[in-house]
Amino acid sequence: MHHVDVLVIGGGVVGCAILRELSRYQASIALVECNPDIGEGTSKANSAIIHTGFDAPPGSLEARLLAEARVLWPSIIKDLHIPHLPTGALMLALTPEDLLTIENEILPRAALNGVALQRLAREEILESAPYVNPEVLGGVFVEGEGVIDPFWTTRAYCENALCNGASIFTGEKVREVCVEEQRVMVQTDVGRAFAASLVVNAAGLWSDEIARLAGDVSFTIRPRKGQFVIVKRNDGVGQIILPVPSKVSKGILVTPTVFGGVLLGPTAEDVDEKTDLATTAEGLRMIREGVQRYVPGMARAESIRQFAGLRAVGSENDYIIRPSTAGRRLLHVAGIRSTGLSASPALGRYVSRLVRDELGLSRRGDFQPELPAAPANAWQDAGEVVCLCHSITRGEVLAALHNPLPPGSLDGLKRRTGAMSGECQGNLCLPRILDLFRQELGYDPLVLPKHLPQSAPVTARLVDIAAQEG
Repeated sequence: MHHVDVLVIGGGVVGCAILRELSRYQASIALVECNPDIGEGTSKANSAIIHTGFDAPPGSLEARLLAEARVLWPSIIKDLHIPHLPTGALMLALTPEDLLTIENEILPRAALNGVALQRLAREEILESAPYVNPEVLGGVFVEGEGVIDPFWTTRAYCENALCNGASIFTGEKVREVCVEEQRVMVQTDVGRAFAASLVVNAAGLWSDEIARLAGDVSFTIRPRKGQFVIVKRNDGVGQIILPVPSKVSKGILVTPTVFGGVLLGPTAEDVDEKTDLATTAEGLRMIREGVQRYVPGMARAESIRQFAGLRAVGSENDYIIRPSTAGRRLLHVAGIRSTGLSASPALGRYVSRLVRDELGLSRRGDFQPELPAAPANAWQDAGEVVCLCHSITRGEVLAALHNPLPPGSLDGLKRRTGAMSGECQGNLCLPRILDLFRQELGYDPLVLPKHLPQSAPVTARLVDIAAQEG
């Protein structure tokens, strides 16, 4: 039995941001995540854009927290050393109807949300972004939007919380939740039990199912799939290119990434299964057609990788942040949809204050907001290149494996270093990386997962096969 003041369920960017903010208080805190590594859900498969919230519903909690996050991001980026490109965004109008939507809906809504947009004429757009469709009629520039490393952000929140005394439990799925008057009892599938004064349900797509374990059926979560394509070629794209959004989606975007190359997508497809991460020919066709309308040259760029992510769409028209109907000691943080990364600094602060007020917590005087930088010369003698596509060295892999929050999967290492994310997609470097996991952390290659439990890419040893055949 683990007795803690606060238990966070869910190791995505929202759960990890909340954990970091909770570590500012005099309290024992822990996080439990069902996957082998943090950031394995929506946080690993999104557009990696920091939105200003210019088009959020005015007066909503989402709009309020996005506004607060705009103020918090500079210090978060500095303290946690997060890779970030302040690109700004161009919203393009290709039709007279688009121009009317910008004038009558986008600009007034942005003004209500405290975001100033700069109107641009066709000539101004083509001068600053000659790669866009020459038939563009006009548009707006959104200063303050940018792209970030979502993997680094999620991990850095969690590592900083660890440095401030938090505990992390990965690979444990919550099976039972019992809400009592002064505490919540939580049981995981590995037999671990928690007794927490308060539990924060930040389980993303699965937050409604966590609620149901406690007997709370007050909301539902529907998955909305977004398919993406990554291309190496950039054609000079230096800004986020936005279409005029619909009521369902921001549309197909063209955006540079902090890793190099350009991200195309996403689609917006309501699906039934919360595990449906398949890319489809139809989805990829929709992306290419969407890109063709706005940045024609990128529509034929060769794909390095395709992937899909699922956004958690709640049954309410705003963020769902409130106590459970089962009792005040279970706090839901759900329905965050596609702005969880952008709002994460403010979400962490807002939720931690709700917890503080409920439990009467006091701030600690020794909180360390900065993530310690890795020693520059820790692995200076390990310069052998492991990942040829991205020139990732053995030293970089060792630094990740010996991090305070080491990867629990192959994809976890990919997100920390970039290894296995190049054109070969790990075909050349995987054997060496498996050896390093075994040598440094004792992982058996037969059980080391790619991402989810039981997803090991290695199925047998050659010596075992030879013995069976002999």
